[in-house]
Amino acid sequence: MAEDVLADPEALRRLTAYDRDGKRIGAVGDVYVEDLGRAPEWVTVVLTHEHGPGSGDTFVPLEGATHTRRGVLDLACTAEAVLSAPRMEAEQHLGLAQEQELYLHYGLATPAEEASGAPGVGDDRPKWPIVEGEADLEGVRELALETPAARLHRYEPDEDD
Repeated sequence: MAEDVLADPEALRRLTAYDRDGKRIGAVGDVYVEDLGRAPEWVTVVLTHEHGPGSGDTFVPLEGATHTRRGVLDLACTAEAVLSAPRMEAEQHLGLAQEQELYLHYGLATPAEEASGAPGVGDDRPKWPIVEGEADLEGVRELALETPAARLHRYEPDEDD
């Protein structure tokens, strides 16, 4: 059952987020799903007023989160990490630079199977243009050269599955 909730954007939107120590953070707002598989990966949490200045929506990762209590999303991070997270606006897609900033803030590894093209991501990827000593990489381009496609977007209830 818990896994079903974590895979269901509508169910996630009805939960209240708690940190890993059981401290209430706030209600889940928006859900951000991976573009290809449509799996939820991030949510925004509407911080409660007791968190003081800076309250509002903030992104939190679903990596390591659990759902073992009715109506509760137990996050793998601390309330302090959520409170100090960078605040960002994301209309429909979470930009690659925004995504990278969030991964860095929460100390998460960016998805290995995804080459995002965000600055500082994938240092082992081939670069373009080819520099001396990389002639064997001819024809391979750095993804960031083109306008990179965002990987995560805000879930909308009327999305086709």
